[in-house]
Amino acid sequence: MNAARKAGRWLAGPIPVSVVLALLIGACFMLIAGVDPISGYVAMLQGSFGTGSGLANTLQRAVPIIGIGIAIAVAFRAGVLNLGTEGQAGLGALTGGIVAVYVPGPAILIVPLAFIVAIATGAAWGLISALLQNLLGVPILLSTLLLNYPARYFSSWLIRFQLNDPSTDLVATQQLRPEVQLGMLVPKDSSFAETLRSTFGPTSPVTAVLTGVNWSIIVLIVVIAGAVFVNRRTRFGFESGLSGQNAEFVRYGGVKPGPLVTRTMALSGGLAGLFGVMLIIGAPSTRLIEGYFVQTNYAFTALLVTLLALYRPIGTAIAGLFFAAIMVGSDAMGRELGLSPQIAAVIQALVIVLLAFRVALPRFRRRGSADGASSGPPTAEPPLNEAAIAEPHAPVPGAGTETKESDR
Repeated sequence: MNAARKAGRWLAGPIPVSVVLALLIGACFMLIAGVDPISGYVAMLQGSFGTGSGLANTLQRAVPIIGIGIAIAVAFRAGVLNLGTEGQAGLGALTGGIVAVYVPGPAILIVPLAFIVAIATGAAWGLISALLQNLLGVPILLSTLLLNYPARYFSSWLIRFQLNDPSTDLVATQQLRPEVQLGMLVPKDSSFAETLRSTFGPTSPVTAVLTGVNWSIIVLIVVIAGAVFVNRRTRFGFESGLSGQNAEFVRYGGVKPGPLVTRTMALSGGLAGLFGVMLIIGAPSTRLIEGYFVQTNYAFTALLVTLLALYRPIGTAIAGLFFAAIMVGSDAMGRELGLSPQIAAVIQALVIVLLAFRVALPRFRRRGSADGASSGPPTAEPPLNEAAIAEPHAPVPGAGTETKESDR
């Protein structure tokens, strides 16, 4: 009974209601475009989860979204508003990709080296914002957002004018060596893949996922497990969680905010760099292409995922999978029904807008009622002794509610 009651409360909460309302508004856009909403959403669901290839595409698309979302969640949970994961991941992809393309050596050494360089680059780019805040008082929200632009344009300049491969029509570097790539979980031309195809069928979800998703999904699972462990079992996770809820309380408890911000930005930037480079060296990618990471829009989508999940690692994974399904499904809907795939961006934005509205509306109502009560017509006060006897501890209207909200 308690489980059913909790499930009912959750279903009536802000997140499910916001998702349902966003889908309903998306249906209105489909009607305006002349498409049956039921057919549209059936095509979207079929394209993202209904086939083996659709499921594999959804999982592969979800990996960078969830990974960068975890990087953002690490910072937001500590009250550090890191909006620079686009630059951190982009530079991590650039430097790690350069190592993978140009550094000679066996793959067993080059791949870990590319990971280390990408993590270090993302962490270093994040530390710039931490130092600007700690030394000069520049808000991290502002510096991380602005540092995306030099990272973006430096990467474009370097690939276009210094690393461009003249043998291709793309503005891109040389190709990766096949042995340096993160291959699929099961190589498509292996005997095990043939066994899967003969046992489950060539289009079954098992065969499609194992032969169509690369090893970055294993790295993602390890990162999610590590984030859960850090949040629940380590001092850093405890301090960062409290800092995100009440920074003054943590400061009075003896935690220095400067080092905490530094560690948080290094960890957040390093994770962003890690998942940035896996976009470059993970099959089927073969080279660094100018503007590729920016065009994917993964960083902005990951921000929406983090906000929807309220900075929780497991919630980020679920929300990232949901957003990836919308993106893959909208592509399938566009192919089948001729509807623009931009409907996915509309639904994603609507989910966040409606979630923010649903969360903020009760607070505005409580504040309005409190202000109305405080500014109401004056009433005659009883004599002091009668008031004290009648209600010695009468609460101020709205005070208890406001205190609970601030404690959260």
